[in-house]
This record gives sequence, C-alpha cells and structure tokens, in this order.
Amino acid sequence: MKHKILFLFLFIPSIFLAQSNLDSNLKTISGFVSFKNKKLPNVNIFVENSTKFAVTDSIGFYAVKAKVGDFLNFNFVGLEDVEILIEDVTSTLNIEMREQKGISFSRSYDDLKLGGTTIGDYFEGPLKVVINGKELNPDETSLTRAIAEKVPSLLVKINDFGEEIIYQRGKELNGPPVWVFDEVLYDLPIPVFINEVENILVINTEAKLIIQVNTTINYRTVSGIDFDSYYFIEDDFYQNDAIAYKRLKVGEPEFLNKYKGRFDDKEALSIYQETYKEEHNFANYHLSIFEHFKNEKYNKNTLLKVLADFEEFSNNPEDLKAIAYKYQELNENEKALEVYKKILKLRPDYSQSYRDVANVLLDLKEYPQAWKAYQYYLHNDFNIEDDDIGEILISEIIATENNSGNENSTQGIKVDSPTKNTESDIRVVFEWNTSEAEFILEFVNPNKFPFSIENSTHVNNDLIIDQKEKGYTSKEIFIDDLQNGNWLVNLTYLGNKHYKPTVFKVTTYYNWGRENQRKDIHVFDLMITDKKIELLKLNKRSF
Repeated sequence: MKHKILFLFLFIPSIFLAQSNLDSNLKTISGFVSFKNKKLPNVNIFVENSTKFAVTDSIGFYAVKAKVGDFLNFNFVGLEDVEILIEDVTSTLNIEMREQKGISFSRSYDDLKLGGTTIGDYFEGPLKVVINGKELNPDETSLTRAIAEKVPSLLVKINDFGEEIIYQRGKELNGPPVWVFDEVLYDLPIPVFINEVENILVINTEAKLIIQVNTTINYRTVSGIDFDSYYFIEDDFYQNDAIAYKRLKVGEPEFLNKYKGRFDDKEALSIYQETYKEEHNFANYHLSIFEHFKNEKYNKNTLLKVLADFEEFSNNPEDLKAIAYKYQELNENEKALEVYKKILKLRPDYSQSYRDVANVLLDLKEYPQAWKAYQYYLHNDFNIEDDDIGEILISEIIATENNSGNENSTQGIKVDSPTKNTESDIRVVFEWNTSEAEFILEFVNPNKFPFSIENSTHVNNDLIIDQKEKGYTSKEIFIDDLQNGNWLVNLTYLGNKHYKPTVFKVTTYYNWGRENQRKDIHVFDLMITDKKIELLKLNKRSF
C-alpha cells in the first residue's frame, strides 16, 4: 500500500508539469465579431479538436485560448462559418461575418493561387483546338464550361453581373475572347444548347482569343432572341473609379500635430528625438512618423533613423517585414538583408523567409549566397510547388542562373519550366506583410477591360490557409506585350482582422529577363477599406 501511495505522489507532479507545459503553449486570442458593421453577440468560437470555446458577449467581444497551429471556427446560425489558422503573431482577430453563400460555381481548376488564377505561367504559345460537338459534356451547366472542360488552358470566372467569362490562362490580362456563332461575332456566348453544337474551333491570335462555334441551327434566323444582349455594355468596362493613393484622406494621429508647420530635416528630427521616449508605444507610431517624413521629402538619413528605431523596438515578424520593405524602397538592400535574416531566424518554417533573403542577395549580385538560400530552402523539406510562391521562386531561380554566368552555380538545383516567362515587357511582384490581409487586385488593359482576383477568407479560405501553413504572402503577374495605351493596377483593401495597417510592396520589373532590365519598388500603407486605389499606371513611357 505504501508503494502505491508513493507512486501516486510521484505521478501527480508529472501530471501537473505536463498540464503546465501545455498551458504555456496557449495564447489568448481576442477581438470583436461583426455582421454588416454591427457588433454581433452570441457567436460561438470553437478551437477545433479541443474542448476550448468562447461566446461573444453583448458587444460582440470574445477571448479564447489557443496555440499556434490551432484552427478557430466562428459559427452563427444563418451566417457563413469563418475558419482561421492561428500563427505565431496572432493575438487580435476582428471578424466580419457574412450571409451564407447561395449556389456557387465550382472552379474548373482549384490551384491554390491568388484568385485561383495562373496569370503569367500557363501560356503555351499558339493555340488551336478543334472540338467535335459530340465530345462535349451534355451535363455541363453551360457551353462555356463544357468548352473549358475540353481545353485545360482556359479559365472561367464569374463577373459582377453573374456572366461566365472565359480567359486563356497566362493571357488573362488580354481580356476575354471574341465569340463567333454561325459566322456572327459576339462578346458573350448566345444561349446555344450543348446538343446543338456541331463543332468548335478555339484559336489564339497574337492579341486575342477566338472561339468559333458552328451549330446545327442557323441562329441568325432564330426569332425571339435579343442578340443585342450578347455584347458588352458600358458597365462591363472600367469605370475610372479608382482613387490615386496620394489622394486618399487618412486621419492622422495626434502625435503628428507637433510636426505641422514648416520644419527642415534637423528641426523635425530634433522634435522626434525629444518626444520619442514618451510616444513610441503609440499604435502605428513608427510607420506614421516615417510616412509623414517621407511625404515631407526629408533626407534619407532622417528616414533611416526612424526605421532603425522601429527595428530596435519590435521583434514582430510582420513589423520587421514592413521595415524591410521600406529599406528596399529606399534602395538600402544591405539593411533590408539583415532584417530578412532576422525574420528567417524567427520563422524558419516559412517558405517566403528564404525567398526574401535570396531576392535581396540577387539585388546585391551575391549570386553564390543566393544559391545557398535556395539550397537551405530545399534542405528544409520545402518543395517548389505549383502555387504563388513556387511561381516566384522559379522566376527568380531562372533569373539567377541566367545572371550568374556560372553553369555550376546552380549546385544541383534544376528547374524545368518551358512555359515560364523568362522574358516579358513587365513583371510585377506583389507582397504583403501579414497573412491576414484581404484585398482585391484589379488589372485594366488598354481596352479598358478589367480582370480581378481576390485574396480573402470569404472567396478562397483554402488559399489563405495554404499561405499560412507554407508561409508566403506574394503573387507575380506578367504583361508580355505592353501595347499602346495605359495598363492600370488597382487595389481594394478589405482589411486584416487587427488594428495595424497592412504594408503592401509592389515591385515592377521593366524588360524582365533582358539586358536593360530595371525595377521600381513602391510601398503602400493600407488602412482605409473598401476604396479602390490606383497603385500603378503602366505604359510604354514607363520604360
């Protein structure tokens, strides 16, 4: 009996120790839940695969304990469930819930890419496909989807008017195709039944995709069809509704009031240093000061002082990434490299940590070191996959190989990607500092036809989870032929679930892969939601 009692006393501390270790891994996640901008009580928040849960109070507030890697599920009857993966930096999650979706169209291809698209990496060159009408799937919901099922390089998206628009993958920015039904041209497909199709020719010209449909019925002679409805109307085109980023009205914090007036660099820096100790803990202090000093065109050393203080103040990977972006914007690549190395130490399990280090080494022309970064990436059991970060890595590995001039420099890394854009008029890389950021990117071609892709939990939560699990927040697009006129890149910011702004970096490479390649970096602090912002205007004068 004594031995049993002794064993019990020896075992009890180990139970408490194990429980203590488990508790030490837990962190408190809190925030507000809203619906249509009103705080929502009685929302259930469950930590999946555990007994932990919380319920929002009368003002929509909740707090729940979870650990990194857990999923929080927000549930309310009649509203769409929201599932969030907890990361190392997660502490505040403000959730906006939506009504449950109605009937949704499934995508033909569920690639985990921003917007479900493959912009820039799927163009196979000349396309000519002949389809016998009898080979089409009669059970498809539309002729458009029946064609896309037979031609893998076609992508179907639903526009704001519920119309199915088809694009050629890799050429989405050129706009939708021209449809030819029984030798008559249309912008949109007329209501042809699949069993009435005799044959289809899908062909791409240099600038346009053409889908020619021959039917067993001469539709020119059919009465009761309003053929005028099958052309694009004014609302289908870009409405010039984007606001220039510099024209956005953003409420300024009170601590900036002391800088109002005509100060030179030394005076502003003196005020900053005198008040730093008592003010630097204010929310978004360093970013606000930096942007104000940059807008006042103070010298670089003044800006670098603010960034250095921010770097010393925070060890948060999202803050550090914002700092690195701004160093790169100032062409301070060596300083950016040191920050990215810090992030790599904090986040060795994030794929983008390695890419960011390698990318700055490329800017510094440190090619052997860049290859080492890629090797570390592969040695840490990461794969170059068919996702957004994989596309970027392939582009930059090929560029490194082309620029290094040493056949042995690849150290065993081989990339076989015959459809990859090794040369292009424009390559744009989008990066954002927090995986909670949600936004819509809109590209407008010179013909004023827009193409949108969305990064949000509402539209594609699988993508957001993939970004968090693999650790990347980036996307690239190519414009092979800039053509005449203006290309626009617009962004609608949807928020990021916490109180900090999202820092968004846009790197534009002109003449990508050519001897005269150059690049511009622009960094945007995003705070105002649901406003379409013009980020870039690209044309041949940009060169």
